[in-house]
Amino acid sequence: MKFLLNKKAVLTYYLLLTTYSFFAQETRNLGFTKPMNLPFNLAGSFGEPRPDHFHSGIDIKTNGVEGEPVFAVYDGYISRIRVSPYGYGRAIYITHTNGYTSVYGHLSRFSDAIQKYVNTQHYLTKQSELDLTFDGTKFPIKQNDTIAFSGNTGGSSAPHLHFEIRNTKTEHALNPLDFYPRSFYIDTIPPQINWIQFYSTIGSFYDRIETYSTNLVARENFYTTVYPINIKTQLFGISVDGFDKQDSSTSKNGIYRIRTLCNNKILFQYTLNEIDFDKTRMCNAFIDYESEQRGNVYYYNTLKLPRNKLTIYDSVINNGLIDIQYAIKYGIDIEFYDYNLNKSTIKLNFTHNDSFIIRSFVFDSIYIRNNNINTKNFKMKFSQDAFYDNAGIICYEKQSNQNDILSNIFEVAKDRLIPLQKAAKIEFKSSIKKNRNKIVVVRQDFKGKETALKTTFDKTKFYAETKELGSFYLKYDTTKPTIEILNLKDKIQAKILDNLSGINMYNGYIDNNWVNFYYDSKNDIIEYTFDEYCTKGEHSLKITVTDNVGNKSTFTQKFIH
Repeated sequence: MKFLLNKKAVLTYYLLLTTYSFFAQETRNLGFTKPMNLPFNLAGSFGEPRPDHFHSGIDIKTNGVEGEPVFAVYDGYISRIRVSPYGYGRAIYITHTNGYTSVYGHLSRFSDAIQKYVNTQHYLTKQSELDLTFDGTKFPIKQNDTIAFSGNTGGSSAPHLHFEIRNTKTEHALNPLDFYPRSFYIDTIPPQINWIQFYSTIGSFYDRIETYSTNLVARENFYTTVYPINIKTQLFGISVDGFDKQDSSTSKNGIYRIRTLCNNKILFQYTLNEIDFDKTRMCNAFIDYESEQRGNVYYYNTLKLPRNKLTIYDSVINNGLIDIQYAIKYGIDIEFYDYNLNKSTIKLNFTHNDSFIIRSFVFDSIYIRNNNINTKNFKMKFSQDAFYDNAGIICYEKQSNQNDILSNIFEVAKDRLIPLQKAAKIEFKSSIKKNRNKIVVVRQDFKGKETALKTTFDKTKFYAETKELGSFYLKYDTTKPTIEILNLKDKIQAKILDNLSGINMYNGYIDNNWVNFYYDSKNDIIEYTFDEYCTKGEHSLKITVTDNVGNKSTFTQKFIH
């Protein structure tokens, strides 16, 4: 029997098939079990933008409590254990037999056998921060073994488990939801879009020209709205502010995919399924960097900056820029998808207006020479791939009226908020001899916040590197860190602070014997939980804290345990 199809039917079938293939998500059925006996209610989704990086896993809520058991999701062995005041805090890495590695972060403590080994390493090395690696013989792991307990350590802002799955060979982070049944992650709510921004272009430099608030209306199983826009520039780009929400979670998570169509032709699309850690800082090109810096608002670019090398883009034509010809009407559809492919759509109808907005920019390039800023006493050198786009840099030199600033102030694109992918090298020439080892290069941001950069020096110069632009100058740090005891009863807690160069080293001693304090850097607290190294009775406590230029403080006190 033969079936005859006309050309229109064949084309329709082909379009449906390719559309399904384009959007289909394949669950990798590898037999992973859940890392906790809790539903996948997420405080953070895979790939959502964060300051200077993409989120490389999922954050599983623990109902606001710590101490939930954490399980190995598959057979393998513990290949790495980290204990850090920053990032993932206490973390375990398991290399599995199927080509993947799982990561468990922000843990409160490890399971008993692992914790005992880690404690031994703390006291052997007299180090509170550890980064231990293992082969397959030290800690073999079976699926569903309890390896740790959830917590709030490192950079975590609330109790949860940060969970990752990585390709062991490439070390790229993959979306953990791809490894579990669809029923594990319940989300029927489409993304919410709040604001749209338009950018004109001069060469490849982008300038925000207009911002619109959205008013999405629910229609069946997706949101849509239509905007008539009379644009005043021929070539422009768009970014959007929004988030996704899960049925059982109030958290505002990232948008999995955005697709732009111009007159029904795909102009731009990204999909967040895989993160290369070597490129994670390019998140600053993925979003509108200035909006994130000024207001902690994440506008997703539907354009691609020239030196953005992320591989998350499925389709990009003309860098995502929209080129409107005079007197021609254009229909722009921007589609937003969450992981479960719930969809929101914004429809924009454009007509080009011939009264262009002309914006001229005059950049003071007196100090710019061959990717360098050169003055008599200050230099800044940029690598070729430091910038994502060709943007003018303004550098002003001015004298300071503050006695504690030891040099002229150099403002480098302070108010332009231009992101850097690679660090710029700084040199300050100075003949100051007194307390030269206490001088640091300081960066001040547009809000006036000071950050001391890691500084080295020789007889004539001071050296530093920076990944952020701003105002730069030299300053003394001769102030010792402060130590304030908060608790001496059920545990020992102290708040430690430094005024400028930052904490470099902290140590605690009981009866002159080193004991292990964990540094909760986000709260500036060090904490010692009583163990076998502190018996019952009266003891002498000593805490020492040293900053990055060698200023040292010591606290001593008797206490009874």
